[in-house]
Amino acid sequence: MNLKLRLLEQHFGGWWCGIRFGKTSDKKARRPEGPLRFCEAVASSRTGPVTLEPETMECAGGSRCLGWNQEEEMIGKMMAEKAGLDPEVARQILISTPHLEKGLHEVTVGTDEDPDVVVSFSQPDTVMNLLREWQALHGGLPVQVEISGFMSVCGAVAVKTYLTGRICLSFGCLDAREYGSIGRDRLVVGLPKKEADALVRSLSDKGMKPQERR
Repeated sequence: MNLKLRLLEQHFGGWWCGIRFGKTSDKKARRPEGPLRFCEAVASSRTGPVTLEPETMECAGGSRCLGWNQEEEMIGKMMAEKAGLDPEVARQILISTPHLEKGLHEVTVGTDEDPDVVVSFSQPDTVMNLLREWQALHGGLPVQVEISGFMSVCGAVAVKTYLTGRICLSFGCLDAREYGSIGRDRLVVGLPKKEADALVRSLSDKGMKPQERR
């Protein structure tokens, strides 16, 4: 396992999933046997990395977040019907959800080969300790986050973390909780590569033991 991911798991607990946007060198990565949602792929990658491509994405919203589906009118209509939303509200939610402007050929979920972003379905105390360490590392500044209950794992965390380079949080969405197997006591947290590296380096410099807390 990638040392960065292992140290995150040792210090904060839980399971951390590396995500690579674009071509991967991970020879363990497999193509799914059938279409998957992005959140579903995260859950599935516990047994090994999964490489998603446009034709293997099940969710229209997730596909849009990865830049693979630009049919925003159709996606907005689907959201409105499924969630019982006013069409204009659905359109605004779609507009405000981060997405890649140009789709990459592939995205690998669950990789430990140079991930761009790391994501975890974490318990609140894990996130609390993570944020405390981040604040200590950044001079006490509070973590600024925006929370969305739609396209939570794909857009509001993974893609947003990748695009902004910031810690991102979400309480999930209905699809993610169902298909991503996110428990009632879990929320979604994403760290960009540079922040994950900085946290691991800081913890290692302090000589903190696994699961040690202040």
